[in-house]
Formats: sequence, C-alpha cells, structure tokens
Amino acid sequence: MTPDEVRMLDNNYALLFIRGERPIMDLKFNTFKHTNFKLTEDGGYKAYIHGDTKNSIATVSVNANIDISDIKVKQYENTINYEVLIDEEIDNYMKK
Repeated sequence: MTPDEVRMLDNNYALLFIRGERPIMDLKFNTFKHTNFKLTEDGGYKAYIHGDTKNSIATVSVNANIDISDIKVKQYENTINYEVLIDEEIDNYMKK
C-alpha cells in the first residue's frame, strides 16, 4: 500500500507489522469491551506499581563487619544454589 492508501483506510482497520512477515490488515479491537478491562487502571482498578517489593520472596543484605565463622547455614533438600556476583565479577565473566 502507498502512504496515500494507508491514510485513506477506514478507522476500523489497523496495520500490523511483524519483522520477517508480510504486513497484516485487521479490524481494530476495542479494549474497553474486553472482559478484563475492569482489572486495569482505566477500568477503575488500582494502579500496578512496577518494582514494588511487597511480594518479594528473598532479601539480600551485606554486613562488612561480620565474622564468617558466625554464619550458620541451614541445609534444605532439593534446592538450587545461587551465587551473588558484583558488577566487576559479571564484567570479568562476560569478557572471557
């Protein structure tokens, strides 16, 4: 379609461009009529706060004055071990 033809499209149609695929012309979807619209901020539901930690499942704290001999580790069965890396360690790993 030429730019002129795109401008003359009926407002009920949308053009969808996906890399590696041919463009698709489809009818627009009215989001206000979606069954879960009431669960959005525009539908009256409370706003979602990105980065909120009230539902976090772990915490990390660092105390430079701690004696390593004081650390007691509780062992759990069937767990996955994680290692916390600082930026410098990540940079060195990525350079390898």
